[in-house]
Amino acid sequence: MACNNMNDGFDNASAEAALSRPMYGCCSLPVAGPAGPPGEDGVSPTVTVGTTTTGEPGTNASVTNSGTDTDVVLDFVIPEGEPGATPNLTIGTVTTGAPGSEAAASITGTAPNFVLNLTIPQGPAGA
Repeated sequence: MACNNMNDGFDNASAEAALSRPMYGCCSLPVAGPAGPPGEDGVSPTVTVGTTTTGEPGTNASVTNSGTDTDVVLDFVIPEGEPGATPNLTIGTVTTGAPGSEAAASITGTAPNFVLNLTIPQGPAGA
């Protein structure tokens, strides 16, 4: 029988209740193991955040323990993001539109080189 890892309809019952249920093929329910040994001198470990450093772009993030097993101090290195491209904007065409029409602008080109095209309406005729 193949194990389907679907718990065959079992819910999250306690370990004692799970032990009384049948096992199917290779599937078994997880059972809590015995408690581990107490920490050094029976003291619970502490965890604090130490330093956070900005790493070089493209490097991996990392976390190290600069403390001890019972007084954990986590030091983080988080890489800087890759620099963005500065856009280069040039003026393309400037067209005179009909009197009373709306002004218009469009941008063409591809990053980071953009071209700004303008349409400016003609003013009304003078006296």
